[in-house]
Amino acid sequence: MKNKTNNSYYTVFGINNCSEILNSDKDKIISIFLLKDGLAQRNDNIKKSLAKHKEKCKLLNKHDFSKKFDNKRTQGIVIHFNFYTHNTLPQFKNENTCLLIPESIEDPQNLGQIIRTSECAGINGLLLPQNRTVGLTSSVLQVSQGAFLNLPIYNIGNISQTISTLKKEGFWVVGIENGVDASNWYDIDYSGKIIFIVGSEGKGIRQKILKNCDYIVTIPMLGKINSLNVSATVSAILFERNRQLCKSK
Repeated sequence: MKNKTNNSYYTVFGINNCSEILNSDKDKIISIFLLKDGLAQRNDNIKKSLAKHKEKCKLLNKHDFSKKFDNKRTQGIVIHFNFYTHNTLPQFKNENTCLLIPESIEDPQNLGQIIRTSECAGINGLLLPQNRTVGLTSSVLQVSQGAFLNLPIYNIGNISQTISTLKKEGFWVVGIENGVDASNWYDIDYSGKIIFIVGSEGKGIRQKILKNCDYIVTIPMLGKINSLNVSATVSAILFERNRQLCKSK
């Protein structure tokens, strides 16, 4: 089956973010705005990357650039582009496939950090619900620092139906949630086909989604604040999985 895609219009800025955009073939650049004699124009990596995008580059003086991009720490470069996400899940054949579902994440900063952490951990895909989530925005992609270009992102509708379908393909599901019946996060074997589900800090994972989980795990807190930032939770779980897989080799 042909993998359907969805594209939207985004804006990112800053040397690191824009360098990733300029060097990727997974986006379609619409326009590039450069501050004349700014940091980006003087940056060797940016200058090299701009060579194949000259026709889309617009050089602005300081007055016009500041007027157009006021209150943004751009480092002298802003890019408008289209980015494509997948609307159809493929068949995941790798026996150690790892997927992540961020459920009810409303903060762009958190979702952007989750994307960045997930790419660093080398997971196989982020399943992004269409409802009850901030979704992909320019702010989310900005925070991810280009990680979204190297992490497969799939749009999904009903989470329960998606889980049911993937379970038939051999996946098992781990919800990360504080609770009296939750197992310690390091006591579960994370090898094999696995889906991690995380919820927002305030609301957590909805009960009807928790009922679809094979395991519920928690990360015990030793301090006075009984809550980790959701992106920190994702980092702990994903790299614990990596530790287990490396240890088993």
